[in-house]
Formats: sequence, C-alpha cells, structure tokens
Amino acid sequence: MHATDYTLITGASSGMGEATAKLLSTSRNLVLHGRDEARLAAVGEACARNGADVALFPFDLEKADTVGAALTELLKARALPVEAFVHFAGMTEVLPMAKTKYSVGLRVMNVNYFSAAEIISALLKKKVNGQSLRNILLTSSIAVITGKKYQPHYCGSKGAINALGITLANELAPNIRVNVIAPGSFPTRIVQTTFVDAPLDGSWNPSTLLHPGTVDDVARIVRFLISEDASYLTGQIINVDGGEHFPHF
Repeated sequence: MHATDYTLITGASSGMGEATAKLLSTSRNLVLHGRDEARLAAVGEACARNGADVALFPFDLEKADTVGAALTELLKARALPVEAFVHFAGMTEVLPMAKTKYSVGLRVMNVNYFSAAEIISALLKKKVNGQSLRNILLTSSIAVITGKKYQPHYCGSKGAINALGITLANELAPNIRVNVIAPGSFPTRIVQTTFVDAPLDGSWNPSTLLHPGTVDDVARIVRFLISEDASYLTGQIINVDGGEHFPHF
C-alpha cells in the first residue's frame, strides 16, 4: 500500500463500518460511504482528526444500478486511488416468507449484494482506478449457515456474498486478494432499529462461546485481513462470531 492509496468502506456511518473507519484512520486514507449524511460527516471528521485524508461518498445503495457511475465520478474528480474495498453496508426486512414481496427482496439484494458487485466492477476498470485495487473484503453473516427466521432475503443475499467472494478470489488472483467475513450477533444500529426486542441497556448477551463481541472486535479482524500480514489469505470465509455458529447443547 502506498501512502497516497485509499480504503473505501461502505456502511461507514454506523456500526462495524464506523468502528473500522476510525481504527484504520490512524494509518490509511479513507473513502467513506453512508446513506445518512450527517452521521457520515461526523465519522469523517473523527477520522480526519486521526490523521487520515477523508473523502465522503453519501449514496443510497438501494439505487445499486447507478452506484458505479456515482463512485466513478467521485474517484476521477478527486484522483483517489482505491487500494482496498470493505463492504459493510447492509439491510434486512423482517417478514415471514408468505408475506414478503419481490420488491422487498430487491431492496435487500441491491444494498447487500448488487451494490458491492457494481462497486467492484467500477474499481477494476483501469480508466477509473488504474491497477490500484489489491484487497476486497466483503461482509456476509453466520446466518448463511444457521438461518434467521423471517429474514429469507437477508440470508439469501449473504449467501450470494459468499459465492461472490469465492468466485472473485479465483478470478482476480494473484494480484487482488478477496476474502469474506461472516459476523455473528453484534449490538449495531441496524439491530437496534430493526428488532423491537433488542436490548438497549447494555445487557447484550448472544449465545457465544466467548464474551459478547463488540464492533471493535470486527474492526481489528478487518485491519488484519487487508494488511500485508494476511498476504497469503484469499478466498476465505471467516466467521467472526466468538463461536456463536456452533450448536449449543
């Protein structure tokens, strides 16, 4: 990685993306994406105070068909070479299968899967990003193997992310490494705003083998996976869940 390179993080305005942006900002320049412009600006300011050069990319990833063009415009206008791409942006809808609709599934797939694919396609174009891209890290979920009741489209989109990661690892080697993290349950904003029974009083206690995780635990794994210390890892799907995916007897 060169000192002038940037790391692009989607979903950087909260949760895992925010924690990762702040951790990386001491050593990397950043392009930060988020839908909430006020929250994104606050994260950008915090990262800049840590010494990072920060470019903001506010965009609604439900419009996945135009994200590539919007990102291209930003990268060309600012001359921002992106060396690493970390895709955290995600959404879910909690509905039983009998009541879900195509339009719901399309929204989830656009944010969770298609936007990542469109961003990667843009970053691979030499006229947009030269040959700067060296690392891609996608975010799946342990729900792919454990299932999540009433979230069929979310689980399906994360399964697609797993397949995309493995496929791109084969296609882009040896110049670009591609890995996937599959987090377990973490107390993030999407959990607190989506699930009415999510604890807000610090009593978060998922069924993990280790201590309940925080978004900072995820951020540290990300820092390792896009660093030279992980230079011999590609095509991996890594559960970051404190053992939550294991059956409990």
